Amino acid sequence: MTVVVFGSINRDLVMRVPRLPLAGETVAATSYDLLPGGKGANQAVAAARQGVPTVMLGAVGHDAHGDAMLAALAQAGVGTGAIARLPGPTGLAHVFVSDEGENQIVIVGGANAALPAPDVFPAGAAIAVAQAEVPTAAVARFLALAHEVGARTLYNAAPALAEGRAILPLADIVVVNETELAFFLGEAVPEGDTALAAAARRLMAREGQWVIVTLGGAGVIAEGPGGTVRLPARAVPVVDTTGAGDTFCGVLAARLAQGESMAQSLAVAVFAAGLSVQRLGAAASMPTRAEVDAGLALLDH
Repeated sequence: MTVVVFGSINRDLVMRVPRLPLAGETVAATSYDLLPGGKGANQAVAAARQGVPTVMLGAVGHDAHGDAMLAALAQAGVGTGAIARLPGPTGLAHVFVSDEGENQIVIVGGANAALPAPDVFPAGAAIAVAQAEVPTAAVARFLALAHEVGARTLYNAAPALAEGRAILPLADIVVVNETELAFFLGEAVPEGDTALAAAARRLMAREGQWVIVTLGGAGVIAEGPGGTVRLPARAVPVVDTTGAGDTFCGVLAARLAQGESMAQSLAVAVFAAGLSVQRLGAAASMPTRAEVDAGLALLDH
């Protein structure tokens, strides 16, 4: 079954720095790369690399960055026929990555900011995936169309925006990190599994919804119809955390589209995110199905 992703498409200018700059400070980069990015494109690539048919709905500009992104998505196996080319620039992200693997990101919306809502939802899709880097009204329309044809909806509410609260009831699955969870609840960041689980339950907008909280190197905690699922992450050497959350969302969607249970899909997604942080870049770091399956097989022995 197909995964359909509606969201942002960026070209990432990734600069390695000894440490992240403070306000007003200039830091010399040790290297830079131009890489595929954007939360929508990243999640589409992550899903496609799991061997699941994946379609991208988004927009790029009439520029070299747009050409490069269309080529990169196609090379990753993502369907690009529904991507619009709009006046103005393609989205661009300036990403600073420290020697510790932490990052700072500044985004230029470009074509993403003008992305219109789709007129129809692609037939045969099992999972519809969206994020918050494109207009909220367009995201709402996309998720509503998905529900009309019976597709399951996943909303990665990132970045956390006030208008994103209206989207939460439209999602069967909501994915947030700890900071985003606290933002939507208007509370301090919860500390400890018990507090996180309770906070996730409070964020639920309707019966039957899953709220999944990603915890970086600590794994995930999820609340839903099956109760609480708590999965730790493996300790791994971190090169770059950029795109780890997108890897998680894309792999989760892909595995759910194939009919795996939520618990199984979460476990695979956590493992895949752990692989991605060991490499530089966002989409460029995302593992293939073969890499994920081989790694999981080693853990079983």
